[in-house]
Amino acid sequence: MGKLFHMKVKRVMSIFVIIVVFIVLVMALQDRLIFFPGAWPAGFKLPEKLGNISLTPVTLQMPDGIKIDAVFAETATPAEQRKTVLFSHGNAGNLLHRFGKIEKMCKAGFDVFIYDYRGYRRSEGSPTVAGAISDGKTALTWLLDVKKIKSEDIVLYGESLGTGVATEIMRESGMQFAALVHESGFSSLGTMAGRRVPLVGRYILKRDMPTSETIKNYHGRLLVIHSRKDGVIPYSDSEFLYNTCPSPHKKLYTIETAGHNDAVWDDPSWLKHWQQLMNDLLLSSASE
Repeated sequence: MGKLFHMKVKRVMSIFVIIVVFIVLVMALQDRLIFFPGAWPAGFKLPEKLGNISLTPVTLQMPDGIKIDAVFAETATPAEQRKTVLFSHGNAGNLLHRFGKIEKMCKAGFDVFIYDYRGYRRSEGSPTVAGAISDGKTALTWLLDVKKIKSEDIVLYGESLGTGVATEIMRESGMQFAALVHESGFSSLGTMAGRRVPLVGRYILKRDMPTSETIKNYHGRLLVIHSRKDGVIPYSDSEFLYNTCPSPHKKLYTIETAGHNDAVWDDPSWLKHWQQLMNDLLLSSASE
């Protein structure tokens, strides 16, 4: 009897040790499990033009000294009608993979400022959640201080992980923006971590992005974009965010068939929603 008891205790202890080691490994490697940066193609040089869009490479220096890459895409839209998208991209690839979206945003009349997180493409450092948020805030500062763009003329756009970054930029800045656009976003990074690592995932994050907690106090213009067929971040997260937001100026654009990484910007209705957003912003500015 005593021998059987000791065997059970030993087995339980072994399982406990395995769980502890697993948790420690996840905590130590979580940034590598969140971020998947893409390399800069060998020999590639950013063109000066993308059709009639002017592309300007920008180097941003973070408060901690790290330098990251960014690109300012500028249209020929008259200055008095101009709105600028601050583009916080998802966790995979780099800014070069977003030029299909950027081209359509510019076609809708927006200028676009996209930046790579630290550790992405040619940006220095290693990616972290706190670092990505800091990178986004520095990108915003560049628009405000260098381009002299008012926050009220800036649209904060995030895709996937970038929805959390965009929302944290809004929350920490305390500024008023033209709009917040979420595409394929989550209710919180903690919720996603809990799905990937049940029971403990949300509790071992170094830094959460509690998007829904911010959205529930947001009364500005909101556009939420998500596909019902998203196999990475469930559509229900965007439904929850949309229903949580108290703003009277909110829209939910539901895509029926695309996956998380599909080229949704090739669908004419995607461009149509951006054009409608621009029209709404111009009407709002004219009535002020």
